[in-house]
Amino acid sequence: MISRKLAAISCAAVLLGLAACDNLETQNVSGGPTLPAPQIVRHLATVYASPTPGEEERRATQIAARPTFDFSQPTQIPSPTIYIGVFLGAEQEEGASVIDAARFQGTLAALSPTLDMTSAPNLCTIPTDPVFGSSWSTNIEAVEALRCPTAQVRAEVGSGQLFERGVMYFIPAGDIWAIVAGGSAGGPYWHVPQAPSEQTWDAAPPDGLRMPRLGFGAVWRAVDGVRQALGFARTDETAASLSIQQFEGGALLLDSSSGQVFVLVGTPDSGSAYGPY
Repeated sequence: MISRKLAAISCAAVLLGLAACDNLETQNVSGGPTLPAPQIVRHLATVYASPTPGEEERRATQIAARPTFDFSQPTQIPSPTIYIGVFLGAEQEEGASVIDAARFQGTLAALSPTLDMTSAPNLCTIPTDPVFGSSWSTNIEAVEALRCPTAQVRAEVGSGQLFERGVMYFIPAGDIWAIVAGGSAGGPYWHVPQAPSEQTWDAAPPDGLRMPRLGFGAVWRAVDGVRQALGFARTDETAASLSIQQFEGGALLLDSSSGQVFVLVGTPDSGSAYGPY
Protein backbone atom coordinates (compact mmCIF):
# COMPACT_ATOMS: atom_id res chain seq x y z
CA MET A 1 0.00 0.00 0.00
CA ILE A 2 2.81 2.44 0.92
CA SER A 3 4.64 1.68 -2.32
CA ARG A 4 1.62 2.51 -4.36
CA LYS A 5 1.22 5.84 -2.52
CA LEU A 6 4.90 6.76 -3.19
CA ALA A 7 4.53 5.88 -6.86
CA ALA A 8 1.42 8.04 -7.11
CA ILE A 9 3.25 10.95 -5.49
CA SER A 10 6.14 10.60 -7.89
CA CYS A 11 3.87 10.58 -10.89
CA ALA A 12 2.11 13.69 -9.62
CA ALA A 13 5.51 15.45 -9.22
CA VAL A 14 6.48 14.60 -12.74
CA LEU A 15 3.24 15.96 -14.11
CA LEU A 16 3.61 19.15 -12.11
CA GLY A 17 7.18 19.59 -13.48
CA LEU A 18 6.01 19.21 -17.02
CA ALA A 19 3.24 21.66 -16.43
CA ALA A 20 5.76 24.15 -15.05
CA CYS A 21 7.92 23.82 -18.20
CA ASP A 22 4.98 24.60 -20.40
CA ASN A 23 3.87 27.51 -18.28
CA LEU A 24 5.07 30.95 -19.54
CA GLU A 25 5.79 32.18 -16.04
CA THR A 26 8.09 30.68 -13.34
CA GLN A 27 7.34 30.86 -9.62
CA ASN A 28 10.24 32.13 -7.53
CA VAL A 29 10.82 29.66 -4.71
CA SER A 30 11.95 32.36 -2.33
CA GLY A 31 8.61 34.09 -2.73
CA GLY A 32 9.94 36.90 -4.96
CA PRO A 33 8.25 38.28 -8.06
CA THR A 34 7.35 35.99 -10.90
CA LEU A 35 9.83 36.18 -13.90
CA PRO A 36 9.02 35.23 -17.46
CA ALA A 37 10.53 31.97 -18.63
CA PRO A 38 13.15 32.17 -21.44
CA GLN A 39 11.84 31.28 -24.89
CA ILE A 40 13.82 29.10 -27.32
CA VAL A 41 13.28 29.93 -30.98
CA ARG A 42 13.98 27.11 -33.40
CA HIS A 43 14.59 27.57 -37.22
CA LEU A 44 14.80 24.95 -39.88
CA ALA A 45 18.02 25.27 -41.98
CA THR A 46 17.43 24.75 -45.69
CA VAL A 47 19.79 24.91 -48.76
CA TYR A 48 18.77 27.31 -51.58
CA ALA A 49 19.00 25.69 -54.95
CA SER A 50 19.67 28.23 -57.77
CA PRO A 51 17.51 27.50 -60.76
CA THR A 52 19.42 26.42 -63.89
CA PRO A 53 19.33 29.28 -66.48
CA GLY A 54 17.56 28.43 -69.65
CA GLU A 55 18.60 29.09 -73.25
CA GLU A 56 17.05 32.58 -73.33
CA GLU A 57 18.80 33.64 -70.06
CA ARG A 58 22.21 32.52 -71.42
CA ARG A 59 21.72 34.46 -74.69
CA ALA A 60 20.72 37.59 -72.76
CA THR A 61 23.86 37.32 -70.61
CA GLN A 62 26.11 36.99 -73.70
CA ILE A 63 24.52 40.01 -75.40
CA ALA A 64 24.93 42.18 -72.27
CA ALA A 65 28.68 41.28 -72.02
CA ARG A 66 29.56 42.38 -75.58
CA PRO A 67 31.51 45.73 -75.91
CA THR A 68 29.74 48.60 -77.58
CA PHE A 69 31.53 50.28 -80.56
CA ASP A 70 30.89 53.82 -81.73
CA PHE A 71 31.04 53.74 -85.53
CA SER A 72 29.97 57.38 -85.88
CA GLN A 73 33.63 58.60 -85.52
CA PRO A 74 36.17 57.45 -88.13
CA THR A 75 39.25 55.57 -86.93
CA GLN A 76 42.50 57.58 -87.33
CA ILE A 77 44.86 55.89 -89.77
CA PRO A 78 48.59 56.37 -88.93
CA SER A 79 50.68 58.03 -91.61
CA PRO A 80 54.49 57.77 -92.08
CA THR A 81 56.61 60.60 -90.63
CA ILE A 82 59.13 62.15 -93.03
CA TYR A 83 62.56 62.74 -91.45
CA ILE A 84 64.29 65.88 -92.67
CA GLY A 85 68.05 65.77 -92.04
CA VAL A 86 70.76 68.39 -92.35
CA PHE A 87 73.31 67.57 -95.05
CA LEU A 88 76.95 68.54 -94.83
CA GLY A 89 77.42 72.10 -96.00
CA ALA A 90 73.71 72.97 -95.77
CA GLU A 91 72.60 75.88 -93.63
CA GLN A 92 70.37 74.97 -90.72
CA GLU A 93 67.11 76.88 -90.55
CA GLU A 94 66.17 78.74 -87.42
CA GLY A 95 64.16 76.57 -85.04
CA ALA A 96 65.32 73.30 -86.61
CA SER A 97 65.91 70.32 -84.36
CA VAL A 98 69.41 69.79 -82.99
CA ILE A 99 70.66 66.24 -82.45
CA ASP A 100 71.46 65.54 -78.82
CA ALA A 101 74.92 63.94 -78.77
CA ALA A 102 74.32 62.55 -75.27
CA ARG A 103 71.85 60.04 -76.76
CA PHE A 104 74.71 58.34 -78.63
CA GLN A 105 77.06 57.91 -75.66
CA GLY A 106 78.47 54.39 -75.62
CA THR A 107 77.40 53.62 -79.19
CA LEU A 108 79.30 53.45 -82.46
CA ALA A 109 78.08 56.94 -83.28
CA ALA A 110 80.08 58.27 -80.32
CA LEU A 111 83.27 56.83 -81.85
CA SER A 112 82.88 58.79 -85.07
CA PRO A 113 85.38 61.67 -85.23
CA THR A 114 84.00 65.18 -85.27
CA LEU A 115 85.34 67.23 -88.16
CA ASP A 116 86.43 70.74 -87.30
CA MET A 117 86.19 72.60 -90.60
CA THR A 118 87.32 75.87 -89.02
CA SER A 119 90.90 74.68 -88.50
CA ALA A 120 93.21 74.01 -91.41
CA PRO A 121 94.85 70.57 -91.60
CA ASN A 122 98.47 70.22 -90.49
CA LEU A 123 100.50 69.85 -93.69
CA CYS A 124 103.92 69.82 -91.98
CA THR A 125 105.94 66.72 -92.81
CA ILE A 126 108.04 67.10 -89.62
CA PRO A 127 106.03 67.50 -86.40
CA THR A 128 106.83 69.93 -83.63
CA ASP A 129 108.54 68.01 -80.85
CA PRO A 130 106.37 67.62 -77.72
CA VAL A 131 109.34 68.44 -75.48
CA PHE A 132 108.46 72.13 -75.91
CA GLY A 133 105.00 71.70 -74.39
CA SER A 134 101.97 73.71 -75.52
CA SER A 135 102.14 77.00 -73.58
CA TRP A 136 104.06 78.75 -76.34
CA SER A 137 101.46 77.72 -78.97
CA THR A 138 98.87 80.04 -77.42
CA ASN A 139 100.75 82.91 -79.09
CA ILE A 140 99.04 82.81 -82.50
CA GLU A 141 101.37 85.45 -83.96
CA ALA A 142 104.44 83.40 -83.09
CA VAL A 143 102.91 80.14 -84.37
CA GLU A 144 102.00 81.68 -87.74
CA ALA A 145 105.47 83.19 -88.08
CA LEU A 146 107.29 79.91 -87.32
CA ARG A 147 105.35 77.83 -89.89
CA CYS A 148 106.64 74.21 -90.19
CA PRO A 149 109.72 72.56 -88.66
CA THR A 150 112.62 71.89 -91.02
CA ALA A 151 114.52 69.45 -88.78
CA GLN A 152 114.07 67.18 -85.80
CA VAL A 153 114.85 68.50 -82.34
CA ARG A 154 118.44 68.25 -81.17
CA ALA A 155 119.60 68.13 -77.56
CA GLU A 156 122.72 70.02 -76.47
CA VAL A 157 124.61 70.39 -73.21
CA GLY A 158 125.85 73.98 -73.21
CA SER A 159 125.83 76.89 -70.83
CA GLY A 160 123.70 79.88 -69.95
CA GLN A 161 123.97 83.17 -68.10
CA LEU A 162 121.21 85.36 -66.70
CA PHE A 163 121.28 89.12 -67.32
CA GLU A 164 119.28 92.07 -66.06
CA ARG A 165 116.79 91.96 -68.92
CA GLY A 166 117.43 88.64 -70.63
CA VAL A 167 119.65 85.60 -71.00
CA MET A 168 122.52 84.26 -73.13
CA TYR A 169 122.99 80.63 -74.29
CA PHE A 170 125.97 78.77 -75.76
CA ILE A 171 126.32 75.30 -77.36
CA PRO A 172 129.60 73.46 -78.10
CA ALA A 173 129.17 73.95 -81.86
CA GLY A 174 129.92 77.64 -81.19
CA ASP A 175 126.39 79.14 -81.51
CA ILE A 176 125.52 81.91 -79.05
CA TRP A 177 122.07 83.43 -78.51
CA ALA A 178 121.43 86.70 -76.72
CA ILE A 179 117.70 86.97 -75.91
CA VAL A 180 115.74 89.82 -74.37
CA ALA A 181 112.75 88.50 -72.39
CA GLY A 182 109.88 90.30 -74.11
CA GLY A 183 107.03 88.01 -73.03
CA SER A 184 104.08 87.66 -75.40
CA ALA A 185 104.80 91.10 -76.89
CA GLY A 186 108.22 89.99 -78.12
CA GLY A 187 111.67 91.47 -77.79
CA PRO A 188 114.91 91.51 -79.82
CA TYR A 189 117.36 88.64 -79.98
CA TRP A 190 120.80 88.01 -81.54
CA HIS A 191 122.37 84.82 -82.84
CA VAL A 192 125.99 84.37 -83.89
CA PRO A 193 127.40 81.02 -85.17
CA GLN A 194 130.79 81.80 -83.63
CA ALA A 195 131.87 84.25 -80.94
CA PRO A 196 133.79 87.26 -82.22
CA SER A 197 137.27 88.07 -81.13
CA GLU A 198 137.56 88.72 -77.42
CA GLN A 199 137.36 92.36 -76.41
CA THR A 200 139.70 93.62 -73.71
CA TRP A 201 137.93 96.68 -72.45
CA ASP A 202 135.94 96.61 -69.21
CA ALA A 203 133.15 98.59 -67.63
CA ALA A 204 132.40 99.03 -63.95
CA PRO A 205 129.20 97.06 -63.12
CA PRO A 206 126.83 98.21 -60.37
CA ASP A 207 126.89 96.49 -57.01
CA GLY A 208 125.62 92.89 -57.22
CA LEU A 209 126.15 92.66 -61.00
CA ARG A 210 129.13 91.51 -63.07
CA MET A 211 130.79 91.65 -66.48
CA PRO A 212 130.31 88.57 -68.76
CA ARG A 213 133.48 86.67 -69.74
CA LEU A 214 134.80 84.51 -72.61
CA GLY A 215 132.39 84.04 -75.52
CA PHE A 216 129.47 85.74 -73.74
CA GLY A 217 131.73 88.66 -72.93
CA ALA A 218 132.92 88.93 -76.55
CA VAL A 219 129.34 89.08 -77.91
CA TRP A 220 128.28 91.46 -75.14
CA ARG A 221 131.10 93.90 -76.03
CA ALA A 222 131.36 93.49 -79.82
CA VAL A 223 127.77 93.15 -81.13
CA ASP A 224 125.92 96.42 -81.31
CA GLY A 225 122.83 96.66 -79.15
CA VAL A 226 123.42 93.56 -77.01
CA ARG A 227 124.98 95.39 -74.07
CA GLN A 228 122.29 98.09 -74.02
CA ALA A 229 119.42 95.58 -74.31
CA LEU A 230 120.59 92.95 -71.83
CA GLY A 231 122.38 95.06 -69.20
CA PHE A 232 124.94 93.47 -66.89
CA ALA A 233 125.05 89.85 -65.85
CA ARG A 234 123.25 88.83 -62.68
CA THR A 235 124.81 85.35 -62.34
CA ASP A 236 127.95 83.54 -63.41
CA GLU A 237 127.94 81.31 -66.51
CA THR A 238 126.53 77.87 -65.61
CA ALA A 239 125.86 74.56 -67.43
CA ALA A 240 122.49 74.23 -69.18
CA SER A 241 120.64 71.42 -70.98
CA LEU A 242 119.19 72.84 -74.20
CA SER A 243 116.78 71.53 -76.87
CA ILE A 244 116.63 73.33 -80.24
CA GLN A 245 114.36 72.75 -83.25
CA GLN A 246 114.64 74.76 -86.45
CA PHE A 247 111.52 76.02 -88.28
CA GLU A 248 110.94 77.71 -91.63
CA GLY A 249 110.51 81.04 -89.87
CA GLY A 250 112.74 80.66 -86.83
CA ALA A 251 113.42 78.23 -83.99
CA LEU A 252 112.19 76.92 -80.64
CA LEU A 253 114.71 76.88 -77.78
CA LEU A 254 114.10 75.05 -74.50
CA ASP A 255 116.26 75.52 -71.40
CA SER A 256 115.50 72.30 -69.51
CA SER A 257 117.53 73.48 -66.52
CA SER A 258 115.05 76.31 -65.85
CA GLY A 259 112.04 74.84 -67.72
CA GLN A 260 111.53 77.87 -69.97
CA VAL A 261 110.87 78.01 -73.73
CA PHE A 262 111.69 80.85 -76.13
CA VAL A 263 110.14 81.30 -79.59
CA LEU A 264 112.70 82.89 -81.92
CA VAL A 265 111.05 84.30 -85.05
CA GLY A 266 112.78 85.79 -88.11
CA THR A 267 116.43 86.76 -88.27
CA PRO A 268 118.55 88.49 -85.64
CA ASP A 269 118.41 91.67 -87.74
CA SER A 270 114.61 91.89 -87.90
CA GLY A 271 113.28 89.12 -85.67
CA SER A 272 111.57 88.86 -82.30
CA ALA A 273 111.88 86.58 -79.29
CA TYR A 274 108.70 85.58 -77.43
CA GLY A 275 108.83 84.20 -73.92
CA PRO A 276 109.85 82.73 -71.69
CA TYR A 277 106.96 80.21 -71.56
